[in-house]
Parts: sequence; structure tokens; C-alpha cells
Amino acid sequence: MKVKRVLIGLIAIFIVISGLYAFSPQPTSTQKTSKLSDLEVSPVNATYVVIGASSITVPPNAKVVTQVDRVIKDKSSNINTNVPPDKRPTSTKDLVPFMEGARVAQLMKYANVTVIPAANVPIKKINGIWYGPDDKGNFVYELDPSKTGPLFSTPVDANNMIEVNTHGMNVMVPEAIKENASLVIACGDLRGKAKAQAYMAEHGINSYCPCDRFTSSVMPYNGTGVILGTEPIRQLKNGSGAIIGGQPIAIKLTEPIVVQTTTKTYPDQYCDTPKRFFDNLQKAYGVKLNMYVVDANVGQTDSVVAQARKTGANVIGVRVLSEADKKPVATWLRENSTHRAVLFHSAPYEPGYSLFFEFPYQVTGQDVSPKFVKAVTSSDLDSKFAEIRSVWM
Repeated sequence: MKVKRVLIGLIAIFIVISGLYAFSPQPTSTQKTSKLSDLEVSPVNATYVVIGASSITVPPNAKVVTQVDRVIKDKSSNINTNVPPDKRPTSTKDLVPFMEGARVAQLMKYANVTVIPAANVPIKKINGIWYGPDDKGNFVYELDPSKTGPLFSTPVDANNMIEVNTHGMNVMVPEAIKENASLVIACGDLRGKAKAQAYMAEHGINSYCPCDRFTSSVMPYNGTGVILGTEPIRQLKNGSGAIIGGQPIAIKLTEPIVVQTTTKTYPDQYCDTPKRFFDNLQKAYGVKLNMYVVDANVGQTDSVVAQARKTGANVIGVRVLSEADKKPVATWLRENSTHRAVLFHSAPYEPGYSLFFEFPYQVTGQDVSPKFVKAVTSSDLDSKFAEIRSVWM
């Protein structure tokens, strides 16, 4: 009888403890930690917004799912045209040597990643619009109709195709989920692509879009996976893999910012990415930035820099594609160490990408998980930033 009472007591204690655990706050996808966590406050109470502190650590031998186009082959440039779209590269020489292919090559070099091209993905036309699938066979990620052409897809019937040479986050989901990928690398130049990124991130899958025109449409975002746009890739100092991002700058919420946009279509349309990001940041977090907008197309970053000089702004948001784009930005950055640039849709192009490494303390890229920070001294911020950068090779 005594033993029975003891057992009943133990069971009761277990039930109480279990109940307390069940109703206590559990770690969630919104409780991500950062090296700035002790400085963070709500956007409405913040003095600074920090962009670029987010990062993706890529461990050795990580599974990286990629698009086929511009990574495995590029039919429009007549590169690797006879290579099967699902061929997994074993050497950086197997990759397209530019844009996403060049960034994937860095990860193969620094982290010996396993590259898994997502090929032969079914796509469907619904009410005149083409969609890519999720992992359950639902067609929900809107496609660019140009990717249904002969360079990319083969028809099944009037409303169904197979996208053989895949292009974009909007056709990456099934392969990424099936392979339990650590990282997905693909184009982010449609809202449907950003929607696919958010879905994969909710499943813990990181994504990286060097071409990041619509990536900011996921804000505010607090999932378990990290979503990055144009950002640099570096080898980790300890030699155990690579890091994408982790290159922060701070912007005082009251200081003037000059951002680029355009009203032109292809090939200039990507120059609207800077304004798109800062507009989405203001809307998502309820902040008001002191923003000057400059209409500037490819080769016209001098207009952005000229407005920065005119207004006294020390921050610009800009796209750098060519040497003509790079020269004014680099000259302006050299003039003063307080000058900072946030780059967009620039990592695919070597003139833009090189700025991350030439000005590592002044340049960052698109980070859709910005950190809002209270009033602190410059030395306090510098100390935090040094800690974030300390893992770089």
C-alpha cells in the first residue's frame, strides 16, 4: 500500500512537471540569437538598423541544391550544352564560370559541398499563369513565362511542362525538401521565388540569392532558415567550411540614405532592387527612413553618388553590375571611412562582388533579417562587428 502511494505521488509529480513544461515558453523560430541580441530593441525604439549581420555557415560536405541554369549549364551562352542537367559536379571546372556558378564554385573550394542540381521539375499553367510546385505537389510559386521556352522546358500538354534546365527558387522546393538540403542557391527575381524561399526557410533550409530583386518581399521574416540576397562568400578562419554574409554595417535611422531605382524594363529593371528593399523594410518594421531616391540605370551609379554628395548622405543603396558602375561607388567609398554602401543584385557580377572585399567595413548586401539596435557608442558597435567578422579567413 505504501509503495502504491509512492508510485501515485511520483506520477502526480511527473504530470505537474510535464504540464509546466508544456505551458512554458518554448524556443520558436522567432527566438533566433545573434551577437547583437543584447543591443536589440523594437524598431520603434531603435537608434540604428544593422544590415548584413545575418549569415549562413556552410559546413564541409553540406548538401547544396542549385538551379541548373547558370550553374551546371547555360544554353543561352553555349556552355556545357551537352551536359545532363542533373549531373552533379565533382570539380569547379564542371560549373558555369560566372554568376551563380561562380558563387557555387567558391563553396566547393572552401567547403567541398555536394552540389545537387534540381532538374526536370514539373510546372503547371493555372488560369494562364505558370507555377512551380511545393513538396506536396501543389503548384503555388509563380514562374516567369520565359522559363517555359525551349532553353528551359519541354511540353507535356497545353497546361503542363517539365522544366529541365531549372532557373529560380520557385522550382527548387521539391528537391530541397527531398534532399534535406542545408542550402539552396538560385535566382530570386520574382515574388514567387521569394515565396518559395520563405517556405523552405520555414523547413529550416537556408537560401542565398545573388540575384535578389524580390528577396526583400519576405520581410518581416523570423523562420529557422536564413534568407540572404547579394552577399559575399568567405572561407571560415578555422578552415571548416564557408560563411555567406556576416558583414554588417550600421545605419542611424535618422541619417539620409540615397537609394537607386529605375522605371526601365530589361536589362535595367534590376536597378529598382535598392528602393524595393528599403521600401519593404519601412513597411515591414514600421520605421520611417530619411530616404532620397535616384532614378539610375546600368552604368549610372554616378548619379547616386552625386546625390549623396549633394545631400551629405553617408549611405547609399545601389546596384553594381559593370566597371562603369563600380568606379563612382569605389571612389566615393575611399573618400571617407564613414561612407557605406548596401549592394543589391551585385554578387553575380565581379565588379560588384569585388567591392565586398575591397571595402569589408563599409559595404554589405541584402539582409532580410535586419537588427534594430538601441543608442550605443560607436566603439560598442565596432566591438560587436569585430566579433561577427572574427570568423573570416
